[in-house]
This record gives sequence, structure tokens and C-alpha cells, in this order.
Amino acid sequence: MTNNRKHFIDELNSLYGKVHNMGLEVLEGYYKILKACEQKSNEIAEDIIDNDKMINDIEISINVDAYLLIAKQCPVAGDLRRIITAVKVATDLERIGDYAVNMAKYLIHTKNENQDHLDAIIALSKHLVKMMEGIMEAFIKEDIKLALEVNEMDEVLDEEYKTRVKKLIKVGKEKTDAEAEEAMRAILVVKQIERAGDHITNIAENIVYLVNGKRVELN
Repeated sequence: MTNNRKHFIDELNSLYGKVHNMGLEVLEGYYKILKACEQKSNEIAEDIIDNDKMINDIEISINVDAYLLIAKQCPVAGDLRRIITAVKVATDLERIGDYAVNMAKYLIHTKNENQDHLDAIIALSKHLVKMMEGIMEAFIKEDIKLALEVNEMDEVLDEEYKTRVKKLIKVGKEKTDAEAEEAMRAILVVKQIERAGDHITNIAENIVYLVNGKRVELN
């Protein structure tokens, strides 16, 4: 291996390390969402919001590093695929992180008196956390089998989401205006979780592309 090739591999590994670290930071946001819900803590929710800038900065750094690798190294097809995958995964992670921020803002600006609503958020968030843990392991190990297993977990998340939304809509139709409004706000939050699951599916697709060079439609 030439010095130039070794330098390129080192930089590529560094790029993937940043993506992995970004994923761990996003995952930490969802751990905190669970804590904020369980403890009804605005302080924990505010910490999620404050940490968002760091996550965004990591994504920017990933993009800059990727573009510099392409410009300086003129990578061959396989290497270029790895760089493109890193950028795409970082984009999905950024969106997943944004949903955690939106959820944190909801927790801060809502009285959270209805435990049923919080239970719905907690149940879906726990499932999403398992998906995030799985997809980051699949990414770092380049494990297609695990990525596809995580993708199948999204179907369970979607079904749970539909069940919870039906219950919340029923509350909206049968309860007082204040209770109905709170239920509708809760629907917006669980929708954030469902969307986060879709982005995890996108990451699964990119893992498949990374390993075998084929684009698949999983979502």
C-alpha cells in the first residue's frame, strides 16, 4: 500500500468515525427523551435542544471532509460509494436529531398532565431507540443482515404508531376542547417518532448500497 493510499484510508476511516459519533449523539438525545418523559423534566428536554448545534456541526464537518476527499483524492468507484454513503447517512441522522429536538420542545411547552399521552411517546421512543442502536451497529460493522432486521422493526413501529394515533383521535373527538387540543399535540409528537423510523430505514438502504453497490427500496 502506497503512502497516498494509506493516507486516504486513514481519512476515510476518520470520516466514518465522525458519522458513527454523530449517530451516538443522536441516540443519546432519544435516551434523554425517555428520561425527560419519565421524570417530566424540562431541564433534560432543554439539554436535548442545546446539544442540537453540536450534532449539526458534526454533519457540516462530515460534508466538508467528504468533499475534500473527493477533490483531493479522485476516489475510484468503491471509495466514492463509501464517501457518498457517509454523507447520506449523516443527513438522515441530522433529521432524526431534529425530531428529538421537536419532541423536547413539546415536552417543555406542554403541561404533560395526561399520562396516557406520555406513555404513548415513551412506548414508541423505546422502540425507536432499539432501531437506532441496531442501525448504528449495522453501519459500523457494514452488516446487511442486521440492517434488514432493523428495517423490519420499522413495520412494528408503524403499526404501533397507527394504534396510538387512533386512540388519540378518539380522545380528540370525545373530550373537552382542552383535552382534544392536548391529544392533537401528542399526535404531532408521535408522528415525529414515526418519521425518525423512516430515516432509519433510509440508513438501512444505504448500508445495503455501501456493501454491495445496489440501491434497494426498503421504505
